[in-house]
Amino acid sequence: MAPTLMIPDGLSAGPQLRLAQRPRLNQQPQLDQQRRLDQPHVGWAPDTVVWVYAITDQLGPGRLTGLTGVGGELVRPVSQAGLTAVVGTVAARAFGEEALASLLGGLDNIERVGRAHHRVIAGAAAGGGPVLPLRLATVHPDDETVRALLAWRRDEFAGMLDRFRDTVEWGVQIYGPAGPADAVERAEDVADAIDAALSDFAVDSRRQPAEDPRFTERPEWLVLNSAYLLRAGSADMAAEFTAVAHTLTGAGVGMRAEVNGPWPPYSFVEGLEA
Repeated sequence: MAPTLMIPDGLSAGPQLRLAQRPRLNQQPQLDQQRRLDQPHVGWAPDTVVWVYAITDQLGPGRLTGLTGVGGELVRPVSQAGLTAVVGTVAARAFGEEALASLLGGLDNIERVGRAHHRVIAGAAAGGGPVLPLRLATVHPDDETVRALLAWRRDEFAGMLDRFRDTVEWGVQIYGPAGPADAVERAEDVADAIDAALSDFAVDSRRQPAEDPRFTERPEWLVLNSAYLLRAGSADMAAEFTAVAHTLTGAGVGMRAEVNGPWPPYSFVEGLEA
């Protein structure tokens, strides 16, 4: 599984952006039986690659105007078969397959690229339509490849977009005091109760593994790290969801909650490779 990328300064307690396992340059659909999409063809520009941020079927006019991506490039739509990929053309020497080790080799670089990647996804989602956020460092040779991908996997992507239509992700992190085994067990019981209560609000939920309190040097540890897919457009539900999280956390001695959202459904497209 690709490593989890947590983006600090406002995003660390939010979506978990994930790295693409590798650029998908050699695992593409075929335009015909004679050549693959990663072979030279009309429009091929070996000095650039196309970085793909998200896929949607509902991109409002002007939604991407002025929005820049990981390389400072203006992002743009590439459409096919009723779907639109939000992409940017970037230099292969800086963002291609050979550059990924240096591009994502340090925390500062990962934070910078991760923030830019998320900013584009959030911009695409701001109009209220569903989006499929793609893994960090999803790159293709050119627009033709992206169009072929949209056509080839149309049913898969369209089905996922229908699932996420009118939904948003909310994240909840519950922290408890590090201490003896009985304190840890009590914190885990409170976290289980919170997760069950919050899941009642949700269309779906994802619970990530908790930290092991034996190996933390901090005075507190992450007891619950979960994402909840809620129906969008209800401020009352979001407020009640947040209130329940904080109220139930208050039942645990020394525990605190962080609630963040709304986000695109990062945690619910974990297995999506494009």
